[in-house]
This record gives sequence, structure tokens and C-alpha cells, in this order.
Amino acid sequence: MTDFPPIPKDDTVLVLSHMQNDFIHKDGKGARIAHDQMYGTGTMDRIKALVAACRAAGIPIIYHNETFRPGHPELRETRGGYVRGTGRVLGLASDQMAIRGTWGAAILDDVAMDPTRDEFAIDNGKVDPFTCTEFEVLLRNLNRNIIMIAGLACNFGVEMAARSGNERDYGICVVSDCVDRFLGDYTERTLTDLLPLYGRVETSDVLIRELESQ
Repeated sequence: MTDFPPIPKDDTVLVLSHMQNDFIHKDGKGARIAHDQMYGTGTMDRIKALVAACRAAGIPIIYHNETFRPGHPELRETRGGYVRGTGRVLGLASDQMAIRGTWGAAILDDVAMDPTRDEFAIDNGKVDPFTCTEFEVLLRNLNRNIIMIAGLACNFGVEMAARSGNERDYGICVVSDCVDRFLGDYTERTLTDLLPLYGRVETSDVLIRELESQ
């Protein structure tokens, strides 16, 4: 097991994955996906505490939103159905979810962006923040090399961000109690067995203490 030094506040960016109304808010079209996972387990309260700690420490925040054009052309069936992906499987198009410019695609008020800080939103129709976005441009221009990841969904957006970041030699820290358990035991195994291959997996209370001590 790797003995990590404290998370460095001057080299870290917090990435919040898919913290959107349609996926998490009780009135969202896809509330079935994650509302109970996030609000019924204390996860959202821990995310809010992490956001507050990152702001106090001067850490930038990037919100990765999965959004689509009207009609969801990004999710049209192609190649005889061989092109799958969570957006298609979870019915985002049929339920008209996360359409750009709508309330459903917007960030939850509970973790809304602070326009007075280095806080930015990136949008694409993928679970990977690196795909077809300015995510890496922001990382370079913010001069941040460690990506701390929280949000939804652990086995989709969070895991993809960790894998893709690792492939590009960014440091990775997944906040284990600030993500969902959408796939149950499989998600737990992801946190204990898989994600540690790509970086640090740590609870929010430990990371907050480390930030406050700097």
C-alpha cells in the first residue's frame, strides 16, 4: 500500500462529476438514478463539506456535466447497436434528460459554482471529462497536476476520469465517501481493488484535515 503525502493544496483541482439536477435532484427526470444514493446516505453532505474545504484552501473546482443537444443526437443508435454506453442504456434520450440550457442539465444548487473563484464547468455527451472538452487546457492553465474526484457515478464518470487522468500522468485522488454506490458490491470492489491502481483513494475527513493543516 502506497504511503501518500498530504494532498497538496497548491497542485490540486477538485473535479465534481455529473452533479446535475436531472440525475440527482428529487424532481429530476432521472431521480431514480442517484437521488437516494446521494441524499439518503450522507454523501451529498460530505461533498458539500469537501467543496467548502477546497474553497477555503484556494483549490479550483471543475464541474464535469454530461449534457446533450435537443433530440440527443449524441446518443443515436449506430453500428447495429454495438455502440452502447451509459447514456443509451440508462435511457437519457427517451426520458429527455440533461438537455443543454435546461434546468435538468444544470448543476445542483447545493454545490453551485462560485463565479468569484476559479470554478468552471465543462460539458460533453460523454462520461469522460477529457473527451472533446477543454478540460486539459484548464488543468494546464490552472497549473494543477493532481485531480481530486468526487460525484456521480463511481463506475462511470469518476472511474473514467481517474483512468484517463492516469493515462496522461496526472495524479489521481478519488474521494471514496463522496461518490455513489450505484453498482453495489461492484462499486465497493472498484474503490478497494481497482481505483488504487490509478491513484489514491481516501475519505473526505482525512483529506479535509490535510488541507486545513497547510
